[in-house]
Amino acid sequence: MEINEFIYNVRHLRKDLLLQARRYFDNTEDAEDAVQETLAKLWVAKNNIFDAGKMRNMASVVCRNVSLNMLRKAKCTLSLEDAGVIAVHDNPQIKMEESEDLCKLERSIHALSDKQRAILRMRNVENISYADIAKIIGTSESSVRGMISKARKELLRNMKGIEL
Repeated sequence: MEINEFIYNVRHLRKDLLLQARRYFDNTEDAEDAVQETLAKLWVAKNNIFDAGKMRNMASVVCRNVSLNMLRKAKCTLSLEDAGVIAVHDNPQIKMEESEDLCKLERSIHALSDKQRAILRMRNVENISYADIAKIIGTSESSVRGMISKARKELLRNMKGIEL
């Protein structure tokens, strides 16, 4: 692919890549970093890209992989505040029980794989549809439903297995 053609295609891809990356990250800066890294990888591979359609598909896959790698590096976890789990009570007994439950939940979440945490976050915290999650991770909608079900079952198993 010629340099001018590459630049033209990148201008049209950038917005879509940023939207895709924003589904993974809480802030625009991380999404922007993921897009920048994606574009750098595409630049390195520009001699192997022969048309805009192939470039669009390749960019989507690279952006997904870069985003997931960034999440792994940052050890992205579900935030209990984001999930709306934390409540306030005046009773010390209830406070202590909730504190113990939250500790168990945090440990259970940390015990999940990075991918399980990411898809649970996308579905339960960010309210992304199954179809959009499927597009993001490059699989079918039914596969996403299965992965989310397995992640939830694993979370429950972890909750039952953790002693304080």
